[in-house]
Amino acid sequence: MVKKSNIRFVQLKEFLEGMGFTATRGKAGWRFEHEPSGTIFHFRPYRVTDRVYYIHLFVVRSQLDARGMLSERAFDESLTDAFAYPSRGPN
Repeated sequence: MVKKSNIRFVQLKEFLEGMGFTATRGKAGWRFEHEPSGTIFHFRPYRVTDRVYYIHLFVVRSQLDARGMLSERAFDESLTDAFAYPSRGPN
């Protein structure tokens, strides 16, 4: 079973759009594209009220950091709450 976070898809959607990503929804799911950096994320067809899978948050978090767009710590502080990730200790 895939673990879900406490983050709702609408929160992730608004966060990515605030970073300049363009969201489109098709039959297969959601696509977010940040044209200046060439970054693209694909997600299952979440409803806006669905809780996001941890693996999807991990992918977004790690890719934004790897591309120099946002550090992992800043991602955590910007989007997540105390329950979004299992405790990992300081970065």
